[in-house]
Amino acid sequence: MACAGSGKTSRVVNQAVGATGKRIAIVTYTNNNVREIEDRLDRTNSGTPPKVDVMTWFAFLLRECARPYQSAKYATHRISSLLFVNKRSAMYVPEREVWRHYFADGDLIYSDKISQFVVKCDEETAGAVIRRLERIYSHIFIDEFQDLAGYDLDIVDLLLRSRIDVTLVGDPRQHIYSTNPASKNKQFLGVAVVDLIENWRDAGLCDVEYLNETFRCGPAICELSNSLWPDLEPMVPAGARERVPYEGVLAVSKSHLADYIDRFRPQILRYSKRSKTFSHHALNFGMAKGLQFNRVLIIPTRPIRKFIESGDLRHVEKSRDKLHVAITRARHSVAFLYGGKIGIAADRWSP
Repeated sequence: MACAGSGKTSRVVNQAVGATGKRIAIVTYTNNNVREIEDRLDRTNSGTPPKVDVMTWFAFLLRECARPYQSAKYATHRISSLLFVNKRSAMYVPEREVWRHYFADGDLIYSDKISQFVVKCDEETAGAVIRRLERIYSHIFIDEFQDLAGYDLDIVDLLLRSRIDVTLVGDPRQHIYSTNPASKNKQFLGVAVVDLIENWRDAGLCDVEYLNETFRCGPAICELSNSLWPDLEPMVPAGARERVPYEGVLAVSKSHLADYIDRFRPQILRYSKRSKTFSHHALNFGMAKGLQFNRVLIIPTRPIRKFIESGDLRHVEKSRDKLHVAITRARHSVAFLYGGKIGIAADRWSP
C-alpha cells in the first residue's frame, strides 16, 4: 500500500532486478506505466534484464493466460487481439453462448470479458492456466493494483494461492481508471479494495506493508490529502526538506492569477476537458497520474469549490480520487483558482 511519491516504482524495479529464480514479470495497467518502468530499468540497470518481462495487464491476460488454453472454451479461431470497451460490451448474452458472450468478429475478445474467460479456462482445465504460469515465473509484480476490477481480482486470488511469489503495489486513493466495468466484485472497487486485501491477509494469503512516507509532498499537501481519506493510513513527508517560498496549499483569486502564473509557472490541472480555462496548457487530473511537478494550479469544479469553502467531504465524494491525484502531483505547492471563503487549511496568495 504505497502513497504518492513513496518510491514504489523504484522499489518494484529494484526487487525485480534482484530477484532470483526463474523469469520475473512486472505487470501494470497502462502503456504509460510500462514505459515508466522500462525507463526506470534503463536508468538503473542499463536496460531490461533478459529474465524480466514488462507488460500491461491486458497483454499478460492475452498472451500468458487466454491463448495457451483457449481451446478449453473456444477453438474456432485463435484469439488475435482485444476489442477495448469502456462500457459493458453488449446486451446480456448468456455465458454458454461463448462466441457471442466473449467475442466480436470471431477472433477479437472483449476487454471486459477476457479475465472471466481466463478464469473459466482455468476451471475447465483443472488449473492448467495457473500451473503453466508457475512453470514460467517465480515472481510476478502487479503494479497499480487498485485499478483491477471484476474477474481480474479473481485472477489475483488464484495467483496468491499459487506457488508464485506475488507482489501487489498500489494506492487505493489513486483509483481513477478500472480495467473493466463488470459488476463482478464491484463491492471492492476503488478504496474498497482495502477490504479485499484484508480478507486475503486474514486468509493467510498475503502480508500488508504500508509505504506512507512521501519523498514528494510537503507537510501541508500531505495534510490536505489526508483530510480526503480520514479512515486510511495517513501519508507523511519523508525526512528533512528544502524550504522554498510559498509552500503548501494556496488560494489564488482571479485578480492575482496572472501574477501567480508569471512568478511560479505551475502546471495547470483541470478535472476534465469540459473546463475551458487554460484549455491549451492544462492536463486533466487523470492524465497527470504518475507525474510530478514543483507546483500545480488546480481549476476547481463547483463541488471542489464547495469543499474548499466548507471542508465538507460530501461535496467531493464522487471526485476525491481524482482530486487526491491532482493534489499529490506537487512537491512544493498546490494552488486553487479560488477567491471565496476558505474552510480548509489553505493560505490566500497575493503578490
